[in-house]
Amino acid sequence: MMKNREKYILPALLFLVIFAIGALFQRYTAIIQGHNSLFLLTGDYFRETFAAPWPLSHLLESFFMQFYEIPMVGPLINALATTLIFLLFNFILQRIRIPFHNLIAVAGACVCLIFAAMATTPLLLYKVLLISSGVAVVALFINKKEVRRVRVWEITVAGVFIITAALFISLSKEIRSVETTSKVRYATWRGDWNTVLENVTPQSSIDRPELMPYAFLAMGFTGELGQRLFSYPIQKIEDFDMEGIQSIEGNYFNSLLNYYMGNYNEALHHIFQYSCHFPHGMTNFSLSQMIRYNNALGNYTMVRKYSQILSHNPRYSPSARKLLKRFERAQDSIPPAGHLSSGARTTTNNPQYDLLQLSLAGINSPIAQERFLCYLMLQGDLQYFVEAFSIFQWDRIPRHYEEALLLAGVNPNKFGISITSQRLFNEISSAMAQMDMPAVDRMAKGTYWEYHFRKQKEGAFESGLEFDL
Repeated sequence: MMKNREKYILPALLFLVIFAIGALFQRYTAIIQGHNSLFLLTGDYFRETFAAPWPLSHLLESFFMQFYEIPMVGPLINALATTLIFLLFNFILQRIRIPFHNLIAVAGACVCLIFAAMATTPLLLYKVLLISSGVAVVALFINKKEVRRVRVWEITVAGVFIITAALFISLSKEIRSVETTSKVRYATWRGDWNTVLENVTPQSSIDRPELMPYAFLAMGFTGELGQRLFSYPIQKIEDFDMEGIQSIEGNYFNSLLNYYMGNYNEALHHIFQYSCHFPHGMTNFSLSQMIRYNNALGNYTMVRKYSQILSHNPRYSPSARKLLKRFERAQDSIPPAGHLSSGARTTTNNPQYDLLQLSLAGINSPIAQERFLCYLMLQGDLQYFVEAFSIFQWDRIPRHYEEALLLAGVNPNKFGISITSQRLFNEISSAMAQMDMPAVDRMAKGTYWEYHFRKQKEGAFESGLEFDL
């Protein structure tokens, strides 16, 4: 009886440790991998899959990865796959009479896990799983060797292998970086702005400045953008967004940014661009987002089209069929009379201009308004900033807007600028008059003034203000 129990110790230990590590350090990585996958029960999907290398591995991976979007399912499946690899390795090595087969099998499974954890997807696990399954079938025809009990020292050494693999994954800078990015992306998609700001802080942005646009979008919703923007290490206007970045990350962010601002057509454009980066030109995530965006636009024919595609996915089929039934008789929204596509406003590579076009089209939102003001500050257009600022109503003026207004030379009492900002501005003015630049740098730290003075030194813009250096 004891002998039968011992043979379960290593696989149980391996499964539990790997699941724990995946749940703690790659939970959101797995969710995003699920978003980026695609599995459809259609002829076209299978033809495309079998036309590529490793078709069976990709098919198996895609089937399981459709469920990764469910929290904790990805780590669970990866732990099961790694444990199965160990059992298959162990069976094969035992059959061909390799000494210390338990230890070699554990080491092999751990190596597979590490490489899979560092890769974009866990495809390696499924490749090894299929290959080892085939070899195990062949090994069945080899005379069976009597199974001996697992010795305590083998369990100890195997435990060292497993813990070493776990430590490597948990301490890897690259793996932690991917997990943070995945967590921020997932939180942005769900509108969990506090989680975004907890993971993209001013301090962390020194090493990861590419995540700052997520924080700035989040602060637009929490009402902190005009208060905290320059506490982040923003060096140039390009740090504020991902304009013109045609990568998976750039298209993902820009799609969500435009959706949250109410620019659904542009959100659709970027989700299409996002899809082009993947093998089938489509993912589970992009299909669901295109349904979401077209619904917001009243394009119910397109909602039905993408719901029909998604109904061929086992994971999303029930919800897709509900959508098909819900929008079965829905008529597309009709454009206003006289609306012609030739006269429609178009999006450019100039965010400030685009935000004005949105406003002229009647698409206004608080986050779009504040982003417009921030663009003017970052560009150094302070006179235009004063004009735009005066249009909006303010219960309390955010700190950075007060700083920009003071630099523009407005009457602080007329605009209701706080005594605190006025006093600090006067102290900086006095220090500049005395050419005490260390004092200026110290007092301006974390303010719009710090950014403005630095850009003037770089010659990035000239405002003609009294603070030209």
